[in-house]
Amino acid sequence: MPQSRFTALATALTILSLALPASAATKITLGYGITSDYLPAFVAKDNGIFEKNGLDVTMVVVTSSSLTPPALVSGSMQIAQANPPNLLLAYEGGIELVSITGVARLMAKNPRTSLVTHPGFTITKAEDLRGKKVAVPGINSAMDLVLRKWLIDGGVKPEQVTIVEAPFAQMGDMLKSGQLDAAFQFEPLLTRILASGSATKSLDLMSMGNPDLLGSVWAATKEWATANRGAVDAYRTSLNEAVDFINKNTEEAHKIEAKYLHYATSEVPDIEMQVTPQDFDYWAGLCRAVGLLHRPVDGAQLIFK
Repeated sequence: MPQSRFTALATALTILSLALPASAATKITLGYGITSDYLPAFVAKDNGIFEKNGLDVTMVVVTSSSLTPPALVSGSMQIAQANPPNLLLAYEGGIELVSITGVARLMAKNPRTSLVTHPGFTITKAEDLRGKKVAVPGINSAMDLVLRKWLIDGGVKPEQVTIVEAPFAQMGDMLKSGQLDAAFQFEPLLTRILASGSATKSLDLMSMGNPDLLGSVWAATKEWATANRGAVDAYRTSLNEAVDFINKNTEEAHKIEAKYLHYATSEVPDIEMQVTPQDFDYWAGLCRAVGLLHRPVDGAQLIFK
């Protein structure tokens, strides 16, 4: 090919490539919880990490993990916060939800959750809650099931306690006004309501049951995850990059946390992306103990590879 024609062709191809649109980013509506465990997602959004990895993410608050399964199945969200019981009970009902990555672990050495009570009321044993009203962030949520199992182990039937669902953000006011006797609270709001005098710290029921516990995961329907493997990989990569930023820029990360949660503590959650079948086995046993799970579940089926 003559040099002049080669040069002209190369120029034409360059112009054509510049005129072509860039690959469209995968649009994801992401449902997050109002706890500091979701800090990597906040950082990934605010620092443009999602965008850099080809994800167009819209952040939406999910006040209760019980809202996650219907939101994922309906397609109103593609990825959302969930806890292991959500996935186990969905599986029991014939709905295939999977964990695409972990969020953070609940460690006895770094307690981030506690049962709290209104001032003047103290809990030391399950019997103390008989006839009382207790709030959890969602019925059949991880906290709800841990509470019910603790009551049963303590000789108290769950129906002897009034267990109600309430958003984390409202628990402090409900305790202060006397609408609740106790509530299951999580950081950073745990520190906030204790500091305000609205509640008194009681028992860390999560750590009492298991000192190293998978508390929550990022979930999707198996159908969506399978059809969007590239987006799942990009999401995992984005969170890992965000964790690296948090470790190197903790103060800046807490400013981002405060932007989303309107409050931040000085502590960083025990972020852990890896999820194992054994993590689900623990929760499956707990679900069976309170009468919610009636058939075996292979935890590996709930983890998207």
